[in-house]
Amino acid sequence: MQSKILELIKHIKSRPKMFFWCNDNLDTYIIYFQGFFCNIYLEHNIDIERELSKWYQERVTFKAPNMVWFAQFKHINESLEQKEQIEKFLNTLIEFFKSYDLKNYSTT
Repeated sequence: MQSKILELIKHIKSRPKMFFWCNDNLDTYIIYFQGFFCNIYLEHNIDIERELSKWYQERVTFKAPNMVWFAQFKHINESLEQKEQIEKFLNTLIEFFKSYDLKNYSTT
């Protein structure tokens, strides 16, 4: 599954208008990935947003363990321009999916 997710992110990076033809801003990407992660949870019972949140907490100075990862990312990077935010957002997801082993995911 990870390789397919990484492939998807690669396509989004190289051809964003194939996915987001109307608004090309960070909120659009966040909404897309919230839905994407929700679908993975419903289909595979893997809470990627929760795992991503835990992983992200270890890498940033602004600690907010009860904050939704998407909101925390947006808050930390609000000083960046939209294009920089989007680039950092996608790169963060790539880093997460390259390092996190979904095969060993446990709901306990």
